[in-house]
Amino acid sequence: MPKGVVAIYFIQLFSTCSFAVLFASLVLYMRQKLGLPSTAANTLTGVYFAYNFALHLLSGFIGGRLFSYRGLITIGIVFQLIGCLFLSHPTINALYYGLTGMLVGTGTIVTCINMSLSQLFKSDDPRREAIFFWNYSGMNIGFVLGFSLVGYFQMSVNYSELFIASALINIVAGFCLAINWRTMKDKHTIYAERSLSEKRRSRLLGLLVIAIMLPSLHYLLQHARLSDDIVLTFAVFMYGWILYQAFRHQGRKRSNLLAFFLLLCAALMFFIIYQLAPMGITLFAQYNVNRHVMGVDIMPGWIQNINSLTIIIGGPLLAIFFKRLRSKGRRITVAHQYAAGLIFCALGLFFIPWGIKAASHAGYVTFYWLFFYCIFQAFAELCISPVGYSMVGLLVPKRLQSITMGTVLLNTGVAAVLASKLSNLALGPSKSHNPLVTNPSFSHVFTTLGWTTLAFAVVVTLLIPLFKRWITPLSVSN
Repeated sequence: MPKGVVAIYFIQLFSTCSFAVLFASLVLYMRQKLGLPSTAANTLTGVYFAYNFALHLLSGFIGGRLFSYRGLITIGIVFQLIGCLFLSHPTINALYYGLTGMLVGTGTIVTCINMSLSQLFKSDDPRREAIFFWNYSGMNIGFVLGFSLVGYFQMSVNYSELFIASALINIVAGFCLAINWRTMKDKHTIYAERSLSEKRRSRLLGLLVIAIMLPSLHYLLQHARLSDDIVLTFAVFMYGWILYQAFRHQGRKRSNLLAFFLLLCAALMFFIIYQLAPMGITLFAQYNVNRHVMGVDIMPGWIQNINSLTIIIGGPLLAIFFKRLRSKGRRITVAHQYAAGLIFCALGLFFIPWGIKAASHAGYVTFYWLFFYCIFQAFAELCISPVGYSMVGLLVPKRLQSITMGTVLLNTGVAAVLASKLSNLALGPSKSHNPLVTNPSFSHVFTTLGWTTLAFAVVVTLLIPLFKRWITPLSVSN
């Protein structure tokens, strides 16, 4: 394996923990500790995660240009630590300052880690996809750590100590980066090829960008509707930009970029479901599910571990499975994996309305229905999310890879905006948390999403012959 893979694995693991803590706790933190209504908590959670993933696009631009990848990862870890310390103070003002710091942190780290990993391999290297599966598995160990902390502190509703613990884990991530500093050096980036004086000017410009981001994000977090409009408008612009780049090129580069665009659109459906987890699914688990299993009360934060543990175990196994199929001459394309992921996603969605139909007289759904929902969503995530990262190196010309890696993650930001709206729709017009009142609206929304996702899966399956003709690793086509 190339030198640097292990270092990136552990930096990913520990730096992910703070994001996992917010993913599993933010909506209930606002409900239980700050007293916000569920709809307001959903909306702010959606805005936060939308900007979190939208900022990956910005980090895709400034990473490797204004900062080195390792430099921007350092900045991200520092801001995550500061954000967690603010969030440990349960006030509305501290909430907005904390989320602002966390956005700068989580919004800059993921793209740079993925690009640091991507630059270790050529686009046609057969090890590329397997390493992304392993790295994605490592990231989910960070999720398990974060989700486990959330569940533990949710038992006593002690969110202050939760965020302090999360801040301390960022120190571990910073230590891992420091001892592997030389290994994490940029390779063939615009920043790496600049002179020392040009690098200094680039860093100053990068710091100016961050200085502008801080007050801007603080303002936008407090104006949800404006934020939603900005994310959706910017996403439409970026989708158009990818199409423009596709038609600027000829031959295989054009067909690869067109395939990338269509798969990006297909993945949006999955990511909408993925983003329901910190919003609608968390509230459903808290108020509509009987979480007692063999005498143990399963905290909402721990439920997310079902997904992560499935990925930790299934990620390497799936990589081995695909490797064996390909060694036997089977051509498994990205489109095959996307279609399979959407089918898993659709089947998982149907477990929620099935569980509601079998609910108790008081309206509570048996925990096992939610358990199977999480299992199927984990398989869907394995088929789509890490493959989405690796397909950037497979299909996109090198000079466009940073921005398109950010666009893959911006796609998740768009999904967060739409998921917050669907979560509020699932809660229904009443502000009640009585499951007898909210079960019908949850059932309707998840049934509709299930059939819609299945329709997307059918379309992608029918387009597989087209994708087979289009998709060729760029080093082969060159």
